[in-house]
Amino acid sequence: MAAARPKQLDPGTEYRQWVGCAQAGELPRLLLILPPKGDEEMWFGEQVTAAARAYLATQDGVDFLDIDGGSPDFDAASLDSFLNSQSLFATRQALVFTRAAKALAKYPRLADRLLEVASSADGPEFMIVHTGASTAKGVKALAATRIKAAKKLRFRTLYSDPPPWRPEPDASEAAQFVTAEARLQNINMQRGAAGNLVALAGARPADLLQAINHFSLLGLSSVGEEDVREVASHSAEGSAFDFADAVLSGDSVSALRLLTKMSRQGLRAWGGKRVSMRDAFSLLMSAVNSEVKKTSAIVEFMAHTPNVEQAIKAAGSRPSKPVISKMQKRLAVCDAAHIAVINDAALAAEKHLKIEGWRDPSKVLEMFVFKVLKRK
Repeated sequence: MAAARPKQLDPGTEYRQWVGCAQAGELPRLLLILPPKGDEEMWFGEQVTAAARAYLATQDGVDFLDIDGGSPDFDAASLDSFLNSQSLFATRQALVFTRAAKALAKYPRLADRLLEVASSADGPEFMIVHTGASTAKGVKALAATRIKAAKKLRFRTLYSDPPPWRPEPDASEAAQFVTAEARLQNINMQRGAAGNLVALAGARPADLLQAINHFSLLGLSSVGEEDVREVASHSAEGSAFDFADAVLSGDSVSALRLLTKMSRQGLRAWGGKRVSMRDAFSLLMSAVNSEVKKTSAIVEFMAHTPNVEQAIKAAGSRPSKPVISKMQKRLAVCDAAHIAVINDAALAAEKHLKIEGWRDPSKVLEMFVFKVLKRK
């Protein structure tokens, strides 16, 4: 009976394992980080390379060459010289060769030289060659090698769709990546939060980690779906908060104009991704709820001390001149009674879409705007 094939790791798990190896200096003689066949993801390989650099920075007596093959100042002779000679000032050598594909396309012999050095007893203790996305002639030579000293890594993109045997959004590779990376920062992703983040931000690891870092900066130790929507709405080019400001300022014309634009183009959110109006509904209402809470706190504070600047500080915002000006315009029409109207209309909008089955989020949002229209 044939032996079972080893389970292939997902990119997130595999990159964390290799980062751990790099941090401990436990690397093969030649580590080739190659472009995958099809979709490529550079971020994972860059983290392994960064971990190796960090390890080398802590080591004494290492002659370390960190060279960028994509730089216009790349010098093939200096790399060749490094591979050919032992350092006079160090007993150990190491090479990190990034964006190597461009250099290998121009100097294909460098691929053969790297493989020759890796197979010999001389030369650097370990070499990392991160090719980038190209499949130039020299890259093909590296990818085809079978020498024992070389280890080849290919990091594909994370799958954003969950597997068919576990269809909930939190089960996708990208959501599992979010959960694991958040755990490393002592952040617990509540049920549904990781899947919601992937739906809004996409599956690129850099964008997902940016969001996790944002949660950390906010001091959140547990993140729910509402936290995800609020952070995502802050990243939505200001459109979500422009809409909220128009609602609270009684500017129904601007609010409806924004809705018309988003109905045509979608809402541009994290990392340039455009989300559908159904996803935009959650972002917009989250922004409205956030601004309502802030404005309500300011209104309540000013009932005792009519100082806008102090009230803005008390609400947790920085009282810059633009913020003070915007809040003064808002407070001219938004009192406690109007805030109550907005809260009632927001609750009705949620019911229309999520309980009563209204199919068009744009119509739900338009109805919301008409209900909160400030009538003289």
